[in-house]
Amino acid sequence: MRDLFRLYGEVQNDLKFMFKSKIRMQIMLSLLDGPKSMKEINQEHDLSFATISNNMKRLLEENLVKKVSNTFELSQFGRLKVDSIMDFQRSVIVSNRFEDILLNHDLSGIPDFLMEEIGVFYDSEMIQSTSVDIYKTHNTFKDLLKGSQEILGVSPISHPDYNDLFQDLLKTNVKSYLVLTDDIIKKTVNTADFRTLTSSITNRNLEIRRYPGDLKVAFTVADNFVSLGFFSDDGTYDQSRDLISKKKEAIDWTKRLFDYYYQRSEKVGITNLAKILVS
Repeated sequence: MRDLFRLYGEVQNDLKFMFKSKIRMQIMLSLLDGPKSMKEINQEHDLSFATISNNMKRLLEENLVKKVSNTFELSQFGRLKVDSIMDFQRSVIVSNRFEDILLNHDLSGIPDFLMEEIGVFYDSEMIQSTSVDIYKTHNTFKDLLKGSQEILGVSPISHPDYNDLFQDLLKTNVKSYLVLTDDIIKKTVNTADFRTLTSSITNRNLEIRRYPGDLKVAFTVADNFVSLGFFSDDGTYDQSRDLISKKKEAIDWTKRLFDYYYQRSEKVGITNLAKILVS
């Protein structure tokens, strides 16, 4: 705890300098796009030249900005500071927008190193079923899946709609990589057309992997979207809501989450699937 207070003391002045002035933040965020003249910053933010000049002087003194010819640009030091602040702001936005998920759901399925970067979901959308549209979550997921060329999924849950979706995927050239629990593998094998299933595996359009243990998270990440589901604190899966994002940052984050489970699972071959079918 003492270390935390000591670290806070080290960054306290930085935080005050960066956050105290909205104008300084505007200038620095503007320079994230690249070097700009004072005139360009004036046109972008409708700030007076005197205001820009005074604040730019402070940024230069703190070595956050440097002058190159008639333009100003972020220093490496300044870019690092801005990136850090943006990460912090995004994390706060996520915690505020999705407070119910963070407080009342089990997030233990997300490793710490990725929880630290949860801010990538700052502009995501929570799709939630209602009494008027109880299938909103499922229908949204199905619509998003239609345009995907590659699908990575981790799941300890089963749903009749997902079985039909899986059957349709097997008939296409969409590459699918699935990390599943024993129960879900068995249900998948028993509900799918076995010939089509084995053909997809042989053609390398499908890879099924067994996760040896309980999964506390369910998600799908494709080339064009992310759908992240959660378990409630009581251990039941919350089918009424999914966190959806189409942003590259969120997609990349979830691919890393998939890789985390992929590396901890084992590939299930056709022989093992056949044994499951007759068991």
